[in-house]
Amino acid sequence: MAATRLIALHKNKGKSVAACLKSRTDYVQNPDKTQQGELVSSYECSPLTVDEEFMLSKRQYELMTGRRQKSDVIAYQIRQSFKPGEITAEEA
Repeated sequence: MAATRLIALHKNKGKSVAACLKSRTDYVQNPDKTQQGELVSSYECSPLTVDEEFMLSKRQYELMTGRRQKSDVIAYQIRQSFKPGEITAEEA
């Protein structure tokens, strides 16, 4: 059975949202922790440009609604963990 965790990513003081997104996405895609990227997947975006696509979506939302986010949460990471041998990366 998978353990799933939703992790809020917060903006760091003194850094722009774009810089925080870049450092966070680089960290979670670390080749040493993701079998050289094999364990990285995405939906409706490219792992190569995910930080830029997040910023574009954020700007489009603000332009369309006129609303700005008040929270320091800039994105969410979904992490799934499985017992060794329970499932393949493809199945997950």
